[in-house]
Amino acid sequence: MYKEQKTNVKFKDGKNILYNVEIKITHRNGYPEFSMSGEGQGSMGQCYDDIKPKNPKQKRLIEIWKTYHLNGTKAGNEAQTKKLEEMPKPYDYDKALKFLNGFKQNGEPISAIELQEIEEKRKMLEYNIDKVKTKLETIKDLKTEKLKNFQMGGMYIVLKDLEMEKKFFNTRLKLKYFFERLEKKENILLDKLKSELEQEQEKTLLYGRGKDGILYQYGATWHRVDLPKNLWEEVEQLVKDIREIEEKSRVKGGSWEELHEYKKVALGKYLDLEPKEAEEDITEEYDGVYSYCGVEYYVLTEDEAQDKAEDYLGDELWQMAVESGNTKMGKQEWIEWVISQDGYGQTLNHYDGTEHFDEENQVYIMRV
Repeated sequence: MYKEQKTNVKFKDGKNILYNVEIKITHRNGYPEFSMSGEGQGSMGQCYDDIKPKNPKQKRLIEIWKTYHLNGTKAGNEAQTKKLEEMPKPYDYDKALKFLNGFKQNGEPISAIELQEIEEKRKMLEYNIDKVKTKLETIKDLKTEKLKNFQMGGMYIVLKDLEMEKKFFNTRLKLKYFFERLEKKENILLDKLKSELEQEQEKTLLYGRGKDGILYQYGATWHRVDLPKNLWEEVEQLVKDIREIEEKSRVKGGSWEELHEYKKVALGKYLDLEPKEAEEDITEEYDGVYSYCGVEYYVLTEDEAQDKAEDYLGDELWQMAVESGNTKMGKQEWIEWVISQDGYGQTLNHYDGTEHFDEENQVYIMRV
């Protein structure tokens, strides 16, 4: 009989990205339910595919995550399981995939020619999906690079990687919106391609939908299975081992006095880092934004925080407040009032709304 358990572990993966993983066993659904969720580099929830394990302990933890999250999966739904009773014994997973791929959803066999056409369409759609994903990554990388290197007064941007002619942007905000529009366009195309791929996948019994309506390939359903009796003991040992490895691999030493970038010092102390660790792992991204192993923070002086808050509140939000009848103040008066009421954290920190003021270095620290 399981009692409710909870633990978490923080670690840097093979790409030096910091992840915070929470692990639980609860009884809220009437049975011992295992769940894991993580946060890192802007991703939250089921982000295990983003993690690149640095050592066998991390790798095993992710295997457990994939296998037992919400108690893992049965191999297939009722239709798939019933059809597999016709497959020659002994059971083999790879043979099962091929066997199911030879039947329609209603159990009727598919001709070799029809199956070839289906698989060719699947491959073409998968190829196009990968192309769009690659393009999205290129757009994100260019966005980060161009925003970081933006020049006051405006600059031309040559987008050879996107096969686009050069464009001139006179403000960083316009450049930001330009890349956001590109991302939106590609995401719409990506969703369309994924939908078309699902239509091709559902033409054979290899794929099916669970009770949640999500399409899955055989072997990846969300049906409940029993947890191994020693699962929590293994998890606790892995968490202990990972913590020890992380502590031993931390960059130690250094002196805050030798680190002349006062904003890095402030963020490093706030994150309880060693001076050398802060020097190596904290990087300035752009415009008051600093990154620590994939997590971004604002590190701003009073004037910088004020300017950012005013830019964020700007014309649009003030106009919305006026039009909705929430204020009769002028724009600047309203902006000052909002900042005085909410502070910089509630205005700029869209992660948890908090702010930390470093008295020594006279800067505000907030999640981006």
